Amino acid sequence: MSPARNPKFIVHFPPNRPTITQPSVVLYGAIESSPTDNWAISLTNSLSDLAVTVLNPRCDAWDSTWREDINFAPFKEQVDWEIDQAAAVDVIVFYFKPGALCPITLLELGMHGALYPKKCIVCCPEGFYKRGNVEIVCKRLGIPFLVENLSDLEEVVKDRMIQLLANVEIGEVKSQ
Repeated sequence: MSPARNPKFIVHFPPNRPTITQPSVVLYGAIESSPTDNWAISLTNSLSDLAVTVLNPRCDAWDSTWREDINFAPFKEQVDWEIDQAAAVDVIVFYFKPGALCPITLLELGMHGALYPKKCIVCCPEGFYKRGNVEIVCKRLGIPFLVENLSDLEEVVKDRMIQLLANVEIGEVKSQ
C-alpha cells in the first residue's frame, strides 16, 4: 500500500508559473507517452506523501507542428518556462533513458549544471548512448549525485526533499 498523499503536495505544468513556498524539484529528461512506463510519473508519485512542489515541463498542449523558433510564441513560452524553473527550484533532476536521444536534456544538463551544480541529481543508466559525456560533464561541474537507475533516483530525490523539509521553519525554507 502506498503512503497517503500529503495535502500540501503540488504538481505544476506549463504554462503555470507558480510562486514556490516549499521544497521543490523540476524534472528534465526523456519524454514518455505511456503512463505505465513513465519515469516522471513514477518519481512524482514517490514524492506525493511529502509537502513538496514538483514542476514537470511536460506540456499536454504541445503540438509537434509548432515551429521551433524564438519568434513563435507558444514554442518560446514553453522553452522559457523550462529554463526559468531551474532557478526557482531547490532540486533539478535529469533522467537519461537508454534508447532515447534526449538532446534537449543534454543541453539542459550543460546549462543548469554549470549554473546550479549543487541542485542537480543525474540518473544516467548503462546503455544511454552518451553516458560517458554525461559522466565527464558531471565530474567537471562537480555534480555530486550521479545515480544508475530509477529506483535509486527516487530514493536520492526523496532523501533530498526530506532533508529540505527538515530545514523548514514555520512555513519558511531556510536560506541555502
